[in-house]
Amino acid sequence: MPWYTWVHPVLAVLTMGYGLTVGQTSLSRLGEWDFPLRRLRWRTFFFFLLCIVNLLIGLFVNAQLRAQGRGIELTAHLLISIATCVLALLAALVTFSPGRPGEIPPLLRWHPVLSVASLGLILTNGLLALLKILKV
Repeated sequence: MPWYTWVHPVLAVLTMGYGLTVGQTSLSRLGEWDFPLRRLRWRTFFFFLLCIVNLLIGLFVNAQLRAQGRGIELTAHLLISIATCVLALLAALVTFSPGRPGEIPPLLRWHPVLSVASLGLILTNGLLALLKILKV
């Protein structure tokens, strides 16, 4: 296998790890009225960018492998990746919901749910890839 085929899984694991920290922070600190929303907003946006970059690198790697006649077919992998990016985008968008000072905006309560759902989809994609590697 060429060296660039390892970039996608490594970046996916790093994205998942970063998403876990964002989701954990959101779950544990969202009830605090003085929670630094700006920091959560940027972290979530960076998580969304990592998901997009991971999707694009995965498409590039598979295109390169298909050009060599060694393309990898994973059931619903691309569809799940797109759904992950959509959920990460929605999680980033709800951080921009307006609220009164000293109050958590109502839409922001969806942030942990969307973050955890996108992480679940990343884990699902990882499981699909692992099953393909193990040829189960």
